[in-house]
Amino acid sequence: MTSTLLSRPTVDTDLEFVRIVDELSRRGFLAGTAGAAALLGLAACGDSGSGPAASGSSPAGFPVTVTDTFGTVTISSPPKTVVSAGRTDHDVLLALGVVPVAVYRFVPVMKKGVGPWALSRLGDADPKILTNPLNYELIASLTPDLILDVQSFADKKQYDTLSDIAPTVGLPKGATPNAVPWQQSTEFIATALGRQQDGQKLVAQTNSFLTARAKAHPAFAGKTVSVLLTYGTEVGAYAASDTRMQLLTALGFTPSPFVKGLGDKTFFTQLSPERLADVASDVVVVLSQTGQSQSQQLAAFPTLASIPGYGDGRVLFVSDLNVALAMSSASVLSIPYAVNALEPLLAGATR
Repeated sequence: MTSTLLSRPTVDTDLEFVRIVDELSRRGFLAGTAGAAALLGLAACGDSGSGPAASGSSPAGFPVTVTDTFGTVTISSPPKTVVSAGRTDHDVLLALGVVPVAVYRFVPVMKKGVGPWALSRLGDADPKILTNPLNYELIASLTPDLILDVQSFADKKQYDTLSDIAPTVGLPKGATPNAVPWQQSTEFIATALGRQQDGQKLVAQTNSFLTARAKAHPAFAGKTVSVLLTYGTEVGAYAASDTRMQLLTALGFTPSPFVKGLGDKTFFTQLSPERLADVASDVVVVLSQTGQSQSQQLAAFPTLASIPGYGDGRVLFVSDLNVALAMSSASVLSIPYAVNALEPLLAGATR
């Protein structure tokens, strides 16, 4: 990293968002993506069922073999009882029409373990809730025939314990813990279910949605952007490799010079107050770890008003915690939810 700010070089920022809230639970609480939408079957932001739907084809080609970080996993027959232990693996399952019997809840606000973008897909189901540390006895009592732990810390001991219960698919080989690209996690999970083609369709639909929204807003193209997070008493910035930045670049934006300067050695960097002006860009998106309003964030972090562009309405405060979580989750279900919420704000800032 080539910055003189206060930094945390290898922080996993998808968890950083909730690790500040939930890592107080892993160590403590876990810190850790309208016409075109209709065309693609993607509902508006307020619709908890937003997101693409799989074709519903039957699983085929078993046994299925996948290779994760820990080796080769063979699933002998179409799984009927699936436990979702990875942070957002349930989004892929639900997009494929598979309702897991247990889900990992990475933030307490998700009462049923899923975000509003996926809630309707649960139907009447009420999956068991998993938190850190995992309750292995609970998982075993569900007698799963497949456990997913794809968006995970890739903890070998946890993986081995889960594998003793049922075939377990973990972090894809070569992927960064808790930062598996949504395209890869979607296809990886779909393959484990014998639904590889459906996974590819979901990725194609989501990419088409992003392309359509970018084309609908040519003013986004080439505009620089930075994404900040306020948490506790601190402010930090996301690097270009983070899911939040990748979502915005998919819409046509480009990382600001500051963000580019962070390189690829970190996902998130803490900022000292006097360096906030360094994030200057055409648009600055400010997320709140607790869903604070703009006035609340400014009261807690008055130096945010010193960011160039603040007076011109180019510093955007996202107070809806669900939108921030949707950006963090970056799944085929959460991406349309986040984009539909952000689109009018971004359009207003780039007029």
